[in-house]
Amino acid sequence: MATVKLAFSFAVLAGVFAAVATASDYPGKAQALMPTPKEIGYSQVIEFRPAKRPAAKLAQGWQSGVAAIFAKGTTAEAVATIFLYSNNAAATTAWRHACPTCAHVLVKGVQMRYQAGSANGAPAFRNYTVCHNVYASVVTVGSESASKLANDAGTIAGWVYKRAMGMGMSACT
Repeated sequence: MATVKLAFSFAVLAGVFAAVATASDYPGKAQALMPTPKEIGYSQVIEFRPAKRPAAKLAQGWQSGVAAIFAKGTTAEAVATIFLYSNNAAATTAWRHACPTCAHVLVKGVQMRYQAGSANGAPAFRNYTVCHNVYASVVTVGSESASKLANDAGTIAGWVYKRAMGMGMSACT
């Protein structure tokens, strides 16, 4: 009888730890995480739709996603993609595979890989971020300075995580 009670106690304790381990993940839908043009300083949304399943190296544990194209007049565009994963480990694995040669920085607990470059002859900035089960990639392109494009990409990613934390995800560490 004591063995049964001890086994039951371990099962309950394991359930509590499992609940604590997943409590920090974002519990909602990807669509709710996409910032509005006003929040990020863009004038309009050109397109907003569910994201397609990512490439195989990013697909393990993928649950859903959303993508949007924002415009800032004729000076800049941003493409934001948000993926939700089954857990932090799956999201982090996707993030590592997204751009393994990119520079890396930790910003307010959010892991970020980034790369400046060009797209169709215009300056561009690519930003890949992860926190808990939320992965976001942002590409900004336009006639603005590289630092402005980088700032815009960071602002968009920042709003994704601000929204996630406002809807139940614990702070990024």
